[in-house]
Amino acid sequence: MKRILIGICAIVLCLASVSPAAALSVIRDTETENILLGYVRPIFKAAGLNPNNAQIVIVNDPSINAFVAGGQTIFIHTGLILKARYPDELVFVLAHETGHIVGGHVVRGYQALQNAQTTALISTVLGGLIAVAGGRPDAGVAVMMGGQSSALGLFTQYRQTEESSADRTAVDILKKTGYSMAGFEGIMKSIRADERLNNNDESSYLQTHPMTQTRISDLKRFLDNPLPLHQDQAFDLMRAKLSGFLLKPSQTKRLYTGKTTADQYALAIAAYKDNNFAQAFSLLNDLIDQNPVNPYFHELKGQFLFETGQLKKAAASYAQANDLLPNEPLIQLSYAQVLLESGERQDILTAEKILKPLSQKEPDTPMVWQLLAKAYDRQRLKNEAGYAMAEYHRTLGHTVQARRQAKKSLEHFPKGTVIYQRLQDMIDLGK
Repeated sequence: MKRILIGICAIVLCLASVSPAAALSVIRDTETENILLGYVRPIFKAAGLNPNNAQIVIVNDPSINAFVAGGQTIFIHTGLILKARYPDELVFVLAHETGHIVGGHVVRGYQALQNAQTTALISTVLGGLIAVAGGRPDAGVAVMMGGQSSALGLFTQYRQTEESSADRTAVDILKKTGYSMAGFEGIMKSIRADERLNNNDESSYLQTHPMTQTRISDLKRFLDNPLPLHQDQAFDLMRAKLSGFLLKPSQTKRLYTGKTTADQYALAIAAYKDNNFAQAFSLLNDLIDQNPVNPYFHELKGQFLFETGQLKKAAASYAQANDLLPNEPLIQLSYAQVLLESGERQDILTAEKILKPLSQKEPDTPMVWQLLAKAYDRQRLKNEAGYAMAEYHRTLGHTVQARRQAKKSLEHFPKGTVIYQRLQDMIDLGK
């Protein structure tokens, strides 16, 4: 019986692992997120969804993929961004994932997964009974393996049907937004090339998507006389930036050999990663001279300056980025961090002024509370620092530490105040 139970657990875990949202490595970057949202919001509007509800999560994964896992958040792999040559290719995939949201496929997918697990469970128990009662372990194993195959087939068939449905929704969205169906064909070619390289990978794209050639054939009638593909400098800069940070400098230098803005952007980052700081700053300063109102160039310069210990200059660059693009949490966090590192009283007060409203806007971001605690501590505001640390532990799920810190801080704040109530809520957490 022990072996049968192990078999049941293995099958359930195998099927549950089809869920793509587990153990993700996530990248946060204001520029990339804003550019992607610039594509997604019109897609949402065309699909009848509220554009303001659109959210993007960038997954650091070199494979060509994107998915939804509930709600209205699209998870997009860096591999897809880097392999897409035109915005239209990326837009088709985003429209396809929006089709899953509109169709409620994630919710129904959980039901399909549950059905598949039930099929596998019944077959495993039945196989175990045959093996034990009939003295035929070979027959029992055959029944169990057949049940696993049937369960996986059931779930895969469901997923492929939903993928085809999402493709058709994406076609309608592209018609409304004016993007080219040639983007679909282009990204399918990239996926098909990956299929050839990974055709023995049981966890590959093929497990949850129809064969690429099948998808191309199904949508062939929409590929005649497509609209021209789009050119978009913001798209090019996004890809250049990701290439610079994610690829080896030697790879970036092979890909970006010209003198376009995107080339310079990628090469500045590659030079910085190669510890060629003089060249990195030279290229970045040229970019800023060419386009002084691009906030992301100033943000990147601020990062380079901060990481090379030039705090005053870094603060000035982040201040410029913040002026050009106000109220962006990631830029504000970096700016506040630099100010706190300077240690000067006026800088600390400015950091606190940035972080207090940010803590209301981003209450579940650990770094906001960590930096705010530091700002209070530098001013010897021990009670406020204790409260901020309690919030910091809360955001990390450290329930015991959050409660302990909240208990220490509670008596220092008047009853009825917002902070008192927040601390009381953390004390009550987990009771």
